[in-house]
Amino acid sequence: MTLAEESLEHYIGLIEKMRDPENLTSGLELSAKETKTVELAVDEVRDKGFAVVEGFWSLDRLESLREDLAPIFALTGNRTIDGGKRGWPGVQTVHIPNLYAKTRAIDELSIHPVLLSIVEGVLGPAFQMSVAVAMCPGPSCDKQGLHQDDVFYQVPRPHAPLVANTLIALDDFTQENGATMLVPESHKWSKTLEPNHETMSVPLGAGDMLIWDGAVWHAGGANTTKDQFRRSLNLNYNVSWLRQQENQYIGIPRKVIRQMPERLQRLLGYHRLNLLCGGVDYQDPLSYFEAHPD
Repeated sequence: MTLAEESLEHYIGLIEKMRDPENLTSGLELSAKETKTVELAVDEVRDKGFAVVEGFWSLDRLESLREDLAPIFALTGNRTIDGGKRGWPGVQTVHIPNLYAKTRAIDELSIHPVLLSIVEGVLGPAFQMSVAVAMCPGPSCDKQGLHQDDVFYQVPRPHAPLVANTLIALDDFTQENGATMLVPESHKWSKTLEPNHETMSVPLGAGDMLIWDGAVWHAGGANTTKDQFRRSLNLNYNVSWLRQQENQYIGIPRKVIRQMPERLQRLLGYHRLNLLCGGVDYQDPLSYFEAHPD
């Protein structure tokens, strides 16, 4: 057999082995209570544009998460800006992105069965991690301006959900310390965002999770307290046929990717959208990744 014939046989073999990828939630098991939680949250996101899952992260696990993330939150701080293209005016907190390159503390949380099942219910089976950010607005931080998390994607509104954003509260979120402000049902609107539109504040207890459609008008509130910080994780998911907000492929070193659970590897982008999109040389991207260590 010639080299060309061997190469052809090789590619024929790869093509014949191709299969549609399993969903990211494949194999996950939910209790009856968790299933009810997922169904209710998905229905509320569709209807109102957002939902609150109380007690998502238990209090006994929350303290460990706070301790593990302390070095990350130590990197946060404030900046004072005058508005324009660089952000909203006043004192705004500086968020810390690219968390998967910096810590393993959120790996398990990011692929929690309830969380992934809700995201799948909102976005459909083809989704991925867009960006993971740590936030810690403290005293004197001003409110954000109303915005939408899917504004990067120029798709006529209203449209099917493109982004599902989550906020896991590590502290209590109150109106005084700047709980998230939202405009219910604004994900259904086609009109241009109105910066001064009336909002509602969504208080959260530590361990609660807020999830919203990326089209919803929302903003962080002003922290008017003297000594309270509101630490949170924001895990932003998008449909996997759109580009991620943060480039996970070059942001996370290969040696770090190799330490992760397979489901998280796939969530970060090492997964195919369908039979062809996202593959490499007729192969599953994660199989190809594992076969090419350099």
